[in-house]
Amino acid sequence: MNQRVVITGIGIVSPLGCDVESFWQTLLAGASAVRALPEAEFPGQSVRIGARVWEYDPRQHFDRKEARRISRSSQFALLAAAQAIEMAGLESAAVDPVQIGVMIGSSIGGFAASDPHYRDFYRHGKKSALVIPLSMNYGPSAHVSIRHGFQGPLMTVDAACASAAHSIGYAYHLIRGGALQIAVTGGADSPFSPAVMEAWHTMRALSTRNQDPPRACRPFSADRDGMVLGEGAGVLVLESEASALRRGVPILAEIEGYGASADSHHITQPNRQGPALAMRRALLDAGLAPEQIDYINAHATATPQNDGNETAAIKTVFGEHAYRIPVVGNKAAFGHSIAASGALELIGCALALRDQSVPPTINRITPDPECDLDYVSEGSRRAQLTHVMSNSFAFGGSNAALIIGKYKV
Repeated sequence: MNQRVVITGIGIVSPLGCDVESFWQTLLAGASAVRALPEAEFPGQSVRIGARVWEYDPRQHFDRKEARRISRSSQFALLAAAQAIEMAGLESAAVDPVQIGVMIGSSIGGFAASDPHYRDFYRHGKKSALVIPLSMNYGPSAHVSIRHGFQGPLMTVDAACASAAHSIGYAYHLIRGGALQIAVTGGADSPFSPAVMEAWHTMRALSTRNQDPPRACRPFSADRDGMVLGEGAGVLVLESEASALRRGVPILAEIEGYGASADSHHITQPNRQGPALAMRRALLDAGLAPEQIDYINAHATATPQNDGNETAAIKTVFGEHAYRIPVVGNKAAFGHSIAASGALELIGCALALRDQSVPPTINRITPDPECDLDYVSEGSRRAQLTHVMSNSFAFGGSNAALIIGKYKV
């Protein structure tokens, strides 16, 4: 018998703020965290803008030895997980640690963290034992598991920009099927290194509006020219309804459905069939009709290919109802944090359900005839929300759609 799966904890480290309420209020206000990158850290870069966790100082959270040995992605995961675990009351609960799994998606933070060590090796022959632990993309999950003593399943889904959504979906399936009671899940990533940024630029994926950082990323706008890289972590505590009720903890929302698919098309170019299939599978899993979805948080990278393709896929699935659904892209506000994006966005969806408010898509400056849905570009708005969908699509053609809803007894 399937278990209902609920959200009892959330934690955030993001360019918009390093706690849940700061993140949410800044997102609702339509602010952008995209700024110029420091020249000393990124000398001679073609793209000199990004959405970093600007106020973050590792010395406030880790001693010198820890900070050297733990990647930035893993540091973010530890801080976000601590918030989620505290909200869910897991540290003080009489919960068997064998029944708590950790599945935090990560994709590119290991490359960025180990890049300086490789550079020192090739330039100066300097060897470092830190390269392997820093480069492990499952480091965020491992560090959270070790720090808190959780002994359930430990893994990372690496599906590029869909990593967090698939990690959450996998955790949802484990709990729903009764194999696990509680999961600490989400995503963490930090792609900022000179080599990684130049690679993204060479692929023509990044906006080159260096002179206008806050307005560089323009989802669904006809003059969009690419994404802006971000970083951060979003962590959720998922658990069975029975576990949450037994522990007497507040329930923020319910995970209702998860759909996954592959484009089987191209390593970097999307098609509409894959995203449409993921959305349809999520609806089927949730037992919902398209007309029951009240809000879609879009992948919305602001690349020329993605936004038109995603809009077409939404129309394919939702028909005329597509024009009545708010469709919002958050990446103009806090950047594209690769594996962490889906978790940050899903947490935003849970907060939208809580407050019955939809954040805006900022920087949609020039209308695009191919992108003609309701993108909430005029500012945040109140809305009646019961079921919300969040999309995450990735290079290689990996697609994920999650549906969450208001919890009802």
